[in-house]
Amino acid sequence: MQRLFDLLILTANGLLVVLYWLWSHLPVALTWPLAAGVVVLLDGDVSRRAGHRPRRYGRGRVQRESVTAYLSTPLLALLWTVVGLAAPPPIPLIGLAMWACLLLVPLTIPMEREHLLSRLKWMLATYAAAVGAFLLLLKTQLSPAALAAWSRSLGRPGAGAGLEAAVVSSVVPYAALMLWVVGPLMYFGYVAQRFAVHAKTRVSPWATVEERIRRLRGRGEVD
Repeated sequence: MQRLFDLLILTANGLLVVLYWLWSHLPVALTWPLAAGVVVLLDGDVSRRAGHRPRRYGRGRVQRESVTAYLSTPLLALLWTVVGLAAPPPIPLIGLAMWACLLLVPLTIPMEREHLLSRLKWMLATYAAAVGAFLLLLKTQLSPAALAAWSRSLGRPGAGAGLEAAVVSSVVPYAALMLWVVGPLMYFGYVAQRFAVHAKTRVSPWATVEERIRRLRGRGEVD
């Protein structure tokens, strides 16, 4: 009985540790169900479209699903998890919003689903790589031998350390501006632009191909 009680205590403590960890990294953890939604709801459809091959002379079709679409999302989620866990706020929150757009925007605009999915994945991967490079810059330090070599080249003792500090202090503000403002504006601006195109042309992004053809044949008249 005592062993069972101890096992329950250990299990409860383990669950609490996991819950505390998830809560402390909630923006990153929430991207995992979003990534799963992309795989289930979007990647399968894109993979089937890419693998569709009609036979010659109308003898049917061949359906071969491509694994590329399925692998890209888990790899992107893994990259973002590594970067998001190491990055300070507000970068994890920005990434969460980007993942939400990656799932919802292609579902909202089915006519551009394949294009939007590919473009948003590429932009999110670029942003994650930029965040990773920024974190490496913050943690990278020149070795004592390299600092001494720079000091000798500059002709002053300790000049190498001063040069390193000056370079980092000059780059960090602009890099932070790119990650906090410019990068997110480019991503979400692209999303807004796609919705604006449909609003300007008065074409519903939810319309299917058949509905659009019917509307064109009827010269825009509603049945």
